Amino acid sequence: MHGTIADNTNHTEDEVYNLLENNEYIDSLIQKYWFLTEEIKDENIYYPLEGYFFPDTYEFENKDAKLETIFETLLDQMNEKLKPYQKNIQQSKHSVHEILTIASIIENEAVFDEDRKDVSSVIYNRLEKNMAIQSDVTTYYASKVEIGSRDLYSSELNTYNPYNTRGPRMQGKLPIGPISMVGTSSIEAAIEPNNTSYLYFVADKDGKVYFSKTEDEHSKKIKDLKDAGLWLEF
Repeated sequence: MHGTIADNTNHTEDEVYNLLENNEYIDSLIQKYWFLTEEIKDENIYYPLEGYFFPDTYEFENKDAKLETIFETLLDQMNEKLKPYQKNIQQSKHSVHEILTIASIIENEAVFDEDRKDVSSVIYNRLEKNMAIQSDVTTYYASKVEIGSRDLYSSELNTYNPYNTRGPRMQGKLPIGPISMVGTSSIEAAIEPNNTSYLYFVADKDGKVYFSKTEDEHSKKIKDLKDAGLWLEF
């Protein structure tokens, strides 16, 4: 989103990042919006508002619209999307920040809406069993590599980073924050996952997701996809 704002307005990416790093401004937003908390100020978070801007088409008066106006228009839209779920979130075991973090993994792991609630169930099931989520999309984000642009290096997979759920010391943990913008169906899936026993999933090159309850079953599905020429290779 940072690049998109720079591409479509008279503001540079540096100006966008500078405002994101302005503590006073971030504090004012935390005061203004119920869904923003001190969690976004963790020093390990790359961009404090990552995942909080709702993806949509926005129209502003002109390309000189103030950055504060742009940010707050996007946050207002997120408020509209989250409001119906406010009670559910407040009654759940997870903060809004954690829900949006889960939603951002779902957003990147599931191409089709119908897979999202099952992907969500895998994330919750693994957290409950104190297993690492082991989602490649979090490693791409941790390494600042565009998701799916190439295979990940073993050094990237095996390095500790609070975003990298494939790395060490991440058993039972979510990434430190969202890794992308999230749509409504991913938010819904994060709040209302399906009730399954799935612990694994893998997608084929067409984006279809296959779910498994055991590692053996998961390994067999990967072999079947490779044998059928459905395995995604870079």
